[in-house]
Amino acid sequence: MRNEAGFKREKRLNLSGLPNIIFTLLICVVCWIVGFYHQMGVPLRSGNGFSLLWETICQILPAGKINLYLIGFCLLCLGAALLQRLNFLFVIIKEKTTLPFLLFLLLNSVNPDFYPLRPVSFVIFPLIFAMFELYSFSQKPKAISRMFNMMVYLGAGSLVWPYLLLFTPVFWIGMYQFRILSVRTLAASLLGLFTVCWFALGWCVWKHDFGVFANIIQCIADIRIIFAEESWMLEWLAPLCIFFFMIILSIHITLLKQDHTIRARNFISFFMLFGVVSFILSLFYAPNLTDFLCVFYLPASIIAASTFSGKQGIVTFLLYYLLMALLILLLFVRLWNF
Repeated sequence: MRNEAGFKREKRLNLSGLPNIIFTLLICVVCWIVGFYHQMGVPLRSGNGFSLLWETICQILPAGKINLYLIGFCLLCLGAALLQRLNFLFVIIKEKTTLPFLLFLLLNSVNPDFYPLRPVSFVIFPLIFAMFELYSFSQKPKAISRMFNMMVYLGAGSLVWPYLLLFTPVFWIGMYQFRILSVRTLAASLLGLFTVCWFALGWCVWKHDFGVFANIIQCIADIRIIFAEESWMLEWLAPLCIFFFMIILSIHITLLKQDHTIRARNFISFFMLFGVVSFILSLFYAPNLTDFLCVFYLPASIIAASTFSGKQGIVTFLLYYLLMALLILLLFVRLWNF
């Protein structure tokens, strides 16, 4: 009887179980419905700080609040599914879990500035594809073309969101962490980046307009520190809580998680570096804070999922729902001020 009771208790505390999946998805849907009701993010934001290609996308997208919210939610779910696929293919987290999908969906759903569409809603795909190429090459170092493809994805994504170029050094550091950085791999990555620039240059020559390059330089050079904004404390409260939470979980993984393989620990260390860099960059580009935070939520979701995965004790179980309650509370605080 005691063993049976213990087994039921472990099963009940599994955060990857169906009840938690349904509950988390329901919260995400409710958050989007609340944002839809308050008409947040409509019309789409464009102008200074955004690329010319994003302005073109805004003109192509179908009009109507319902269409925009449906497209935005579907893109977010697809991005979360790609992150889940990334974790499944490279076994970053040892246990089978849906937490990367759920946490990434939740963290973005409780951010009202993300509704309904942002440039990062599209850029998240080439960014995850670039991670696919980096991790695949770390397993098969002879496939040098993957480094070329990695930078092609980043370069193509930077045409929609120019700030993605700021993350290229992070991928070079990741190549060093995986011990795959060499003259050949570095040259292949630079060639991939120059290829995108070459096609963009050809387009500019054909159109007799070099505004694309000028716009990218202008966006990256337009540094606006978030502390100079009037409402910086309210907008930065939730990201700051998540950042320190990620740091604590990272320390927990480093000190206590001894069952990770060396490859998995390298993956997680790259995510830690990626998260810290994306969070620091968000402090210097206040108008694009939401986009940087969406990028930051990629590593934060993996790191949190690595801690909460498996059959955890009651303390970890309560900590997960405490985090969820805090995020919802901060969302309603933002909506109240809105």
